[in-house]
Amino acid sequence: MSPTPVEAAPTGAGQLVSMATAATQQQGAGRISLAVLIDYIVQRTYHDLTVLSELLPRKSDIERKVEIVQLAHKTRQLFIRLLALVKWANSAAKVYRCSDIMMFLDQQAMLFTDTADMLAQIAREKLVNARLPNFSLPLAVDVLTTGTFPRLPACIRDRIVPPDPITETEKQSTLQSLDNIIQYRLVTSSLPPQMRNLTIEDGRVTFHVEHEFEVSLTLMGDGPVVPWRLLEIDILVQNKETGDGKALVHPLQIHYIHQLLQSRMIDNSQPLHDLYNCLHSFCQSLQLEVLNFQADKLMQERLGASIRIAEYTPGRCLSVTYWRKGLKNYTVSDYSLSVQVDAHDSNKPLQVVHKPVIRDSTLAEQAVKSEHLSIEKLLIHTIHVRAKGKLEDISSTMEKFTTGKSVISGTPAVLFVPLLSPCIASEQLHVSVDFLTGRVLTSIPLWEPVHQTVKDIENALNGEKADLERLLTEVRFELMLSRIDRTVQHQFVECHTELPLVGWEQSPLQALSKHRMYLCLTKYSNCYVVVEFNESEEDRRIIVPTYYMMTAKVAAYEGAPPDTPTPYLRVTSLIQFDTYAITHGPFTQAAVPEQEKKNGGYSGKRKLSGTDSASKKLRAESWYHIPELAHAVAMCEERIPFWVLSEELSGRGEAHQGIEVDPFGTGLVLKMITMPGVTVNKGARNLQKKLINCAFRVQGGKPTRLWVVEFVLVRGPLLTICEKEQTPRQHIYFQYDFVENEKISEVVDAFIEHWKLMVHLYVAVVDFADYMLDVQSSLCSIVEVYSYNYKKLVLNYGPMFSNQVVLEWSVQEKQFKLTFCMARHESPYTNCHSIVSAQLQCEFNQHRSIPQLVQVLHETYYPLVAVAKLPTNPTLAGSTNLSRAVQNFSVIVQSSTHIKIAFRSTYCLDVHCRSGGLVAVRDGAYSLFDKSKAIEGFNPTQGLKTLLNMYVDDSSSRSRSMTEDDNPPSPMEPVDSFLAQQQPGVGSPAQRGDGLRFHHPMTPPSNPHTPASPHTSVLHQGYPSPGSGFPLSSPPTVAPSPSLQMPTPSPGGLLSSSPSPALHAPSPGQVYAPVPHMHSPAFMQPSDNTASPSRKKGNVPGAESGSPFPSNLPMQSPGTRWPASPSMPGPSPASRLPVAMSPGGHPALHSPSSVEAVRGAVAGLRNYVLTRNEDNLMALPTTEPGVLMMKVETLTCRVALHPATLQMLQLKLSPLPELQDQWSVEELQVLETAFECKVACTPYKPNAILAFSRLLAVPMRILKDCVKLMHLELRPDRCHKWSVQWCWTIPPSAPHIAPAGTAAIITTKNKILFYLHLTRVGMALPVNVEPQTIVVPIVYETQANQTLLADPRGLQMPPVTANSIISTMLKRFAEFHNNQMGECSIFPAVQDLLTNLVIPTPGATAGPPNAGGMGMPITSM
Repeated sequence: MSPTPVEAAPTGAGQLVSMATAATQQQGAGRISLAVLIDYIVQRTYHDLTVLSELLPRKSDIERKVEIVQLAHKTRQLFIRLLALVKWANSAAKVYRCSDIMMFLDQQAMLFTDTADMLAQIAREKLVNARLPNFSLPLAVDVLTTGTFPRLPACIRDRIVPPDPITETEKQSTLQSLDNIIQYRLVTSSLPPQMRNLTIEDGRVTFHVEHEFEVSLTLMGDGPVVPWRLLEIDILVQNKETGDGKALVHPLQIHYIHQLLQSRMIDNSQPLHDLYNCLHSFCQSLQLEVLNFQADKLMQERLGASIRIAEYTPGRCLSVTYWRKGLKNYTVSDYSLSVQVDAHDSNKPLQVVHKPVIRDSTLAEQAVKSEHLSIEKLLIHTIHVRAKGKLEDISSTMEKFTTGKSVISGTPAVLFVPLLSPCIASEQLHVSVDFLTGRVLTSIPLWEPVHQTVKDIENALNGEKADLERLLTEVRFELMLSRIDRTVQHQFVECHTELPLVGWEQSPLQALSKHRMYLCLTKYSNCYVVVEFNESEEDRRIIVPTYYMMTAKVAAYEGAPPDTPTPYLRVTSLIQFDTYAITHGPFTQAAVPEQEKKNGGYSGKRKLSGTDSASKKLRAESWYHIPELAHAVAMCEERIPFWVLSEELSGRGEAHQGIEVDPFGTGLVLKMITMPGVTVNKGARNLQKKLINCAFRVQGGKPTRLWVVEFVLVRGPLLTICEKEQTPRQHIYFQYDFVENEKISEVVDAFIEHWKLMVHLYVAVVDFADYMLDVQSSLCSIVEVYSYNYKKLVLNYGPMFSNQVVLEWSVQEKQFKLTFCMARHESPYTNCHSIVSAQLQCEFNQHRSIPQLVQVLHETYYPLVAVAKLPTNPTLAGSTNLSRAVQNFSVIVQSSTHIKIAFRSTYCLDVHCRSGGLVAVRDGAYSLFDKSKAIEGFNPTQGLKTLLNMYVDDSSSRSRSMTEDDNPPSPMEPVDSFLAQQQPGVGSPAQRGDGLRFHHPMTPPSNPHTPASPHTSVLHQGYPSPGSGFPLSSPPTVAPSPSLQMPTPSPGGLLSSSPSPALHAPSPGQVYAPVPHMHSPAFMQPSDNTASPSRKKGNVPGAESGSPFPSNLPMQSPGTRWPASPSMPGPSPASRLPVAMSPGGHPALHSPSSVEAVRGAVAGLRNYVLTRNEDNLMALPTTEPGVLMMKVETLTCRVALHPATLQMLQLKLSPLPELQDQWSVEELQVLETAFECKVACTPYKPNAILAFSRLLAVPMRILKDCVKLMHLELRPDRCHKWSVQWCWTIPPSAPHIAPAGTAAIITTKNKILFYLHLTRVGMALPVNVEPQTIVVPIVYETQANQTLLADPRGLQMPPVTANSIISTMLKRFAEFHNNQMGECSIFPAVQDLLTNLVIPTPGATAGPPNAGGMGMPITSM
């Protein structure tokens, strides 16, 4: 039976036409879906590209280009037609509709025509002879009764009715029989050995040959001569490198092979053998074709001329040559591989033949692995084997010149040659073979880029190997030199292979080898460590280092160019190191060689202790590290600084013990024998007696090395409470920068200064210790020594010893320095003596008496505590000038016991601290020398005398009265005559050498607040202050200037001036107030008990009383006629005279708020004087001092200080006689209460008084409405939704009509502007949520009697803001209130707001950004 040929599938345009025809038949004549048409076109283009990609590899280059251009042109034309069709179809909707209608009508007409034609044809041709058959009654009966048609004729049943299909059981039985027949045929036939892998299943047999093919056969009968029927062929050869998973054989080719094999199996005695031979030969040819294609592509794309296809015979052989790029002639190569069919047995796989033959055949490929055809892998494997063989030859050559063993490893293979012993990986010589050229490549990873010597070794290995030994020796020396760089990379050295040396002929370096390196110690530029390398005498392959210490100095060279930046050097000395000594010195950690262990040497590190212990393992070190070199450099770096230091100390005549090894194992140490200044300074000799040891050491690592000087002394003369100072010895340390050798004198200078520091402090402390040990002294009860460590003295004083002063000598300033702080660092307070720290420091450096310092601190503690509590923050409301901030209180320090307190740059108090718990207070506005004039910028304080007399001390007052009775004062006593009477006499402080009993003021005479004395020449001669023992009387009655032109004080509030030796006379009249809390034991004891034995000798200032203050203070009486003088305007001059105060003390020393209240009240009274310049205010004459009388339209106003406390202003209002019945007592009380509680109160704003004065001057009917609003502010109505408050100054949150801080009430001829502050009440708010508040500017038009919201000009308010709502309500109220012209509309309008105002929730709307507050919504938290 011959096989039936299979028709080929239609391709190209025929396929497209056939598909389009089929689609047209399905959808109707002349129509096709656009989507179907596009799909057909895309399928056709893809099919053409597929066919072209399969056919192009077999054609030449020009044919490929022609085919690609033709396909592109044809496809382009096709898609252009498709594009035109799509554009036409997109705009032809109506054509489609008409075409459908016409097609439908044509079909109907055709159906009618065909029906008529068929009926006419039947009637004319067939029905002419047609006859009806007889009625078949049996069939009708069968159908009607049984419903079946059993009498169908056989001719119809055989042609139309199909036979019944066979069952599954019959199918399985048939296939099983066919499997048995096939198995029998295979058993009785001859099979090739390669086709033993078979499977019989479902009536067919499948033969599988690994990586070649798979074929399926069956039999069409059970006869012995029935030929095999070929069912399916599958070629298994693949190109995984470049095939992209595609089949290598086209289906047409498979079809052709199928037909060919089927025809050869007919009438063949061994059909299966013939089948295998054909398919095996085809698969081997296909494999060679794949390898040839890969080699050609590899040559074109990647390897280029490095490989070449020497020969290719299709189906027989493929020969490829490699390592061609390194050859001069590319056409000839000694290395090649051939893939060919076995000439002896064609059934074997493809064989690989190498030329020349590889020695180790087990490593080379003998056959091609069919599972993964790759010519590249075959080449890589072959070149790897070739390179490994070449490296083995080089390794055998290298073993003669190296001590280590070479190793070949890695892919590609690399030969690792150790040049040193031991040798790290980065120092090994790497030898490899170039994959492309076959040349030998050499490199050392440590040297990148490649060193020239390594290149020479590479050239020697590729050529003649004559100079190989010399080159390897050079590389060893270079590697040892590079090890030096890495050994000292973390040390402060610079490596040089050459130096600019002169005098080379006489230099000792001539005897050294040329392989050497100079290590310059960067911190010691004239010192070098020289390292020399030589070959070992026993084995030339071993390098031995030698170390030298070289010193050089800068030398001139006549032949040097003029622009040479580097100076020339001349070698002064060269000393060879003993390697064993530098590595086995004290506390040196160095590894011991194995040979030393065998000779009985110690093992491991040198033990720090003398006891024997178990040996430890050697410390692992990097092979590139040279421990001997590191120890040599470290030894030089460590010893050179000490050598330079010892030379510097010796040059200054200071004896020392030389450089020693610290017995504690911490390094080197330099100990002092004598200390500086002991021959001329008694204090230094005394301190050296307590000195046990003084040593220099170096502490820290290389980046942060420091000189450390340790002083070991016995415990100091003072008993301290510090736990660290309870030992019998004290260690004091000083640290200095580790400077260069040239600057070592700075270290010695700093050392000497610190020694002087300890001497100065020790001298002061020894004197203080005598006082502390004296049982008659009271210093132990007022001070405790917290710490004394010879560097500083820390004292605790004050209540519960909570304050602390640190006393130390400043090396930079050459004087003692005082630091004040709190004893407990967590305390929220600050030390009150910080205010006078500069003055205390200056005074202490003059007398250097610690007991006197302690007494001053104790006497001035409580006054300064009160002063420190004064508020010094600046405020803008302190004056009428709102552009300048005024400081509330300014403390101007004159000396440690004398300060001035200025209030808002207007008033001034002069305060002196005295012994016995007294404080002298005077009006600082008066000059010290001309008491008839006030200091420019300050005003006298009204009522100060009256206020101070409330707290006068009775005993001091009686003493002063008795003195004045005996010696009446002269009010015009000249200062010169007074000073002439105070010449130093016997027993005076000046004669005793302790200076003034009162400390000099530290403010220079140039201070504007304390003008220079007209008798400065006399005062500078050391006379005591006139006010110290004999205060002057009051000056003549001259009115002081009320000028306010004083410079703004510093915001800091502590205006301490620089110390000055010029004497400054204190106030001639002072008030003495005892400090209220002087309850310490020092004040309970008599002043005579404070004397100590040293005081009795008369060598301590103030020894007579034990206090820096005088024990008795005689004071002159001011005279009774001065306060009563009728020609004395303004404040009484008695405020300038001394007044003895009661033990209760002045309120200024108790509460800073009371001082501010007093000063604020006086300032408010003065501002009220200024407000009398208003148009509607008329001043009335009065004989009462300190009282102001004014008259407005209906009221008389009396303003004065509170008679009991003098800390607030009181306003008394009384109606005019003719208007007694117009004002009620309650209304006047509301005005007075509002003035005292809201106007004349903290922070005492002058503009608030100005606003209240303007309000008093308005007409009575308007003022009565304002009083009603004040009554609502003082007593709010619970029925209102809002509470109201008067704004006396414009707040910052108010709409921008006038500057913030100005008077909030402005009156004109027809209008009155005032501000109210509204707050929402009666609402339950969450925690931490503030109620709604708003500032409302209201303008009242007097003629129209309308109360409206004041709107800034040119501002449009949004419709739903708070101010817009208020404006609408006030306008609506004004419309309904027009009829009541007799009643003022202010109170009703505001009351309506308080009752009915409802503001939307915050955030509903937002005003414009430049609205200045008018359009802003109400604030709420």
